[in-house]
Amino acid sequence: MTTNTLRNILLALILVPALLFGAAGVLLSQGKVLGERHLPYAHVEFDFTSGSFADYITYSKQLIQGATLEPVPQAVIDNLAPFVLEPDASCARAASGKFEKGVVLIHGLFDSPYSMRPFGESLRAQCFYVLGLLLPDHATRPGDLLDARWEDWAAAMHFATTQLAQAAEALYLSGHSAGGTLALLEAARNPEVDALVLFAPALAITPAAKYAGYVSLLGKVFGRAAWYEVRPDEALYRYESVTFVSVAETWDLIETTNAELAAQGREVPVFTVASMQDNTVGTDAILDYMARNAHPGSHTLLYSQYPYSADEGTELVISNAPEVGVLSVSHLGLMMPPTHPHYGRGGDYRNCNHYYSRSVNPQFVQCKSGRRAFYGEPTTDNLSRGVIERIAFNPFYEDMLVSMQDFLQIAHTAVTFE
Repeated sequence: MTTNTLRNILLALILVPALLFGAAGVLLSQGKVLGERHLPYAHVEFDFTSGSFADYITYSKQLIQGATLEPVPQAVIDNLAPFVLEPDASCARAASGKFEKGVVLIHGLFDSPYSMRPFGESLRAQCFYVLGLLLPDHATRPGDLLDARWEDWAAAMHFATTQLAQAAEALYLSGHSAGGTLALLEAARNPEVDALVLFAPALAITPAAKYAGYVSLLGKVFGRAAWYEVRPDEALYRYESVTFVSVAETWDLIETTNAELAAQGREVPVFTVASMQDNTVGTDAILDYMARNAHPGSHTLLYSQYPYSADEGTELVISNAPEVGVLSVSHLGLMMPPTHPHYGRGGDYRNCNHYYSRSVNPQFVQCKSGRRAFYGEPTTDNLSRGVIERIAFNPFYEDMLVSMQDFLQIAHTAVTFE
């Protein structure tokens, strides 16, 4: 082999990957327009090894206000921030002087504590001391998700659980989607956790997500390529633009959680709410986990648009109710009452992102104006029936609470008399 031949081979080995890298970066950058909200907001991170939950609330409100690009009403900041709900003074206290029971609420990826607050109010009415957690990188601007790390979310989860233990005897965790995954991980690592209430916990997502970490490397060179989706982000209380980093971190969180669940010997009672029609997480993985959970107090509430042969311990609710404009329950709305002023049937929030495109889409316009054919999860079958608004509330919310209250009473009795 001549020197020139060797040099040409080495050049090819360098240039071909570089050209492919550049071509991929250009391709993933196409049509994405970025603004200041797509840049991380420079700030000092909260130290979850010290400080109180009250400190975290104060810190978060200041951070949210600083990160916003336009003046935001104080009420919106308060809704985005972490919160504490204390039960009525008539609620019994433990001999230690602590509240008898407490719960940490954990929102999902791209969301904020506002999504869990109505459920928190219902738990407060049942004498729970409630902490609503804000996960790092959320409620500020979507650009903060460029620096997301699931370990930071888990650190916030552990901090909130530790804070809860200082105020309540029995410790419950309740999370939605990735928040549910974090609750499962904390329970696997923390023997003080007594029970879980989960809404569509993310135990499986699309297999393509495993490659998101590699794709995110393109974003280090091509800024627009760091984004899986760029949308207007018009929603007040959740992000609508998505980074590849956040997808990759969610994948890693799920992998870690599943590994620790498989290794742990201790099981706690778990109440899980899920929908067979879920475009975000894999419901089969949720059902598999619940089937493996041998605790006699565990219970699954499963919504399905179509008949389904459910396992023992699973309560099946048919969600197909076209007579009231609902075809199915979606991933988004499991923990939200239909009366909610923002996310409910009469609210001003409309999730039509499945129709969004950079050019004018008549279906997107129709959906955003409220002229839907049905509420539901935008599955292929549902989309064939007309304009679908992705349902952000649970039409069966009150019945869900009744079923959950039975679980909570049994779980608390088990905790009290163990």
